[in-house]
Amino acid sequence: MAYIKISRTKKGELRARIQVHGKDPATSEHKLFVKHIQDEEGLTESKFRKKINLIAAEMEKQVEKDYEDRVEHIHTSVLTFSQLADEWISTINANLSHVYFMRATDVTNNFNEYLKKIGLDRRPISDIRVRDVQLYLNSFSKGYIKGGRELAKLKKPLPEKVSFRELARLKILPRQISYGMNHEDKSISLETAKAICNVYDLKFDTYFNDVTQRVAYSPETIKGYRRVLRTLFNEAVRYEWITKNPVCATKVGTSSGNVTLRPVEEKEVFSIKESQEFIQALNALPEEMMYRKVPVKIMLLAGLRTAEVCGLTWADIDLEKGVINVNRNRMYSKVKGVYEKEPKTKTSKRSVPIPTALIDDLKEYKKWFEIADINFSRKLDKYYIASNIYREPISPPSLRQWLEKFEDKHGFKRISNHGLRHTYCSILLAKGVPIQTVSKYMGHSDSTVTLQVYSHFIPDTQEKVLNALDDIT
Repeated sequence: MAYIKISRTKKGELRARIQVHGKDPATSEHKLFVKHIQDEEGLTESKFRKKINLIAAEMEKQVEKDYEDRVEHIHTSVLTFSQLADEWISTINANLSHVYFMRATDVTNNFNEYLKKIGLDRRPISDIRVRDVQLYLNSFSKGYIKGGRELAKLKKPLPEKVSFRELARLKILPRQISYGMNHEDKSISLETAKAICNVYDLKFDTYFNDVTQRVAYSPETIKGYRRVLRTLFNEAVRYEWITKNPVCATKVGTSSGNVTLRPVEEKEVFSIKESQEFIQALNALPEEMMYRKVPVKIMLLAGLRTAEVCGLTWADIDLEKGVINVNRNRMYSKVKGVYEKEPKTKTSKRSVPIPTALIDDLKEYKKWFEIADINFSRKLDKYYIASNIYREPISPPSLRQWLEKFEDKHGFKRISNHGLRHTYCSILLAKGVPIQTVSKYMGHSDSTVTLQVYSHFIPDTQEKVLNALDDIT
């Protein structure tokens, strides 16, 4: 049913607004179609109303016909997985986070390559069955090749009949790679090693070892792939291409749940003693390295994520109240470069207390900025905490690279940027800070998340429980 509203302009001319409720042919979502009509014939109001009623009736029919034609066109054509994926990817690129867009692009491209291998890439999406998706997910159990290359290493010198000059002429092994190969235990591609054995009729196992390093995918990673595919196939259900989502019947691992949280292991964090030694090493850095020291100390002593530290400006630092206000993320991707976005969740937008030692560092660091710009105090929102020596903002990867070099140079175990955040949380819990407070400062959605990931860092309270009960007996 169309809604019609007739009114007059300031000049007294008749005009009408027609509204028709229908479905968008492109998305199948409910949509309001609107049309404005001006009286250009000088009609009376009654004649103008009759004209508008006819136009409204035609508009209703057209909206319905456009949707029916679209549906008929869809169901008489072939929709492949790649076609649906392209439509869906373009939608999430416009409406969702760039990180999710990159993950979804990777998953859909990977799954489409799998469909090509089994001959389903050009078939209708309705031909993809539960077993096809399950076998795809099962393929991840083999892990992935570290470095992307299968490698072989020489066990012993090759026989004299092997001519490196001839191998270079046959374009099997470049001459520059062959130099010293018999003496330096070099690795070459597995394909090349097998080609050498074929040319000279050698047994591969006699002369080569397969040293390809395979890294297992974690269950969380595989579940992440499954979630993306499930969401995509839900679009096919919504468009009525399929009646059931084949991904929903698949399983990953032995767990029926889809929880991706996992406890942080002790090897992923610094102990209290290691943290003290780490801070001492940071404090020993010369004054001109202040721009490196402060961002790293913020991750360890305030528990911020790398993107949150890189997104901090001096306007977010309140030295009088002694808090850091987390308001944005500064992130990096190969496609988009460096970009800014809202914090990860609503609770990620938070205020975190600054330890006294870090306040002293921030005061010194602030003076370093003031020296370079006399108008610094009026441009606090323009200067970032994570900066280079020229007071320009750095990208998140550069912060990670510096931390790795610093740890290697000073003999610390490799703890990632995020590992410093884990360390912050583990120390607070070990020191008896209430779980609700820790969860708040970490920016978790609720304390359940904190407990699932860090509960083993909470000191054993069995003795306290027994003492409390002894008091009433």
